[in-house]
Amino acid sequence: MIKNTKESDLNTKRKILYAAKKEFAAKGFDGARMSSIASIADVNQALLHYHFDNKKNLYNYIFDYFIGDSVAKISEFMETEFNTWNMPIEEKLGAIIYLLISVNMEAYDVEMNRIFAREISEESGLLNEFIKKYFVPRVIEIEKIIQVGIRESVFEISNPRIFTFNLLFFISHYSLHMEELLVNTELHEALFKNKKSTLYNYLLEQSFKSLRPSNKPLVIPRLSKDKINKIDSFVKMIYDIIL
Repeated sequence: MIKNTKESDLNTKRKILYAAKKEFAAKGFDGARMSSIASIADVNQALLHYHFDNKKNLYNYIFDYFIGDSVAKISEFMETEFNTWNMPIEEKLGAIIYLLISVNMEAYDVEMNRIFAREISEESGLLNEFIKKYFVPRVIEIEKIIQVGIRESVFEISNPRIFTFNLLFFISHYSLHMEELLVNTELHEALFKNKKSTLYNYLLEQSFKSLRPSNKPLVIPRLSKDKINKIDSFVKMIYDIIL
């Protein structure tokens, strides 16, 4: 009986979170109404306040639920699954690039991206906290892999942190924002036809040319079909959670 109650509470919270995401995406934080969220979720407003107390808490929670959980799972996958593959450091970086491109392109959440766009234009300060909590640790996590490659004399780069930041920012911006801005322009087909493979191949070439030591070659790694399939299956799981 207790188990059923807990499951019921979790299902109610999920319904509220999906309803809140829809409301905040459409109206922004100031325009959203708790009564509208309750109506969309088909729960009474007292129950909504019981689970989330107030609008600000609910707003903050959707970032943790729809972004934070997936970020944690991605980090865990990189830490556990990738380590079992016993890859050389350059192949590990190639796998990370493929994973990040896949997550950004296939676990695409239109409503969360609208919320992000509103946050950027309204400058509420929430994105700063979000970046501290989720983006900065990912930069540091991937930078450590670059540092390992430098210590092993596989990579050579003067500023691995800027390299990592630029890599993550470019993947995110290309995957989430640029296509809709360039639709119906002469640039669109060249940049976004077969966009996943286009971006992946470009970033492999660009990244490994940038990281190549001055005194020896650095071969661009290619992932096996088995590894690609494992990453794709993981990303599908993330996609199913988010959407």
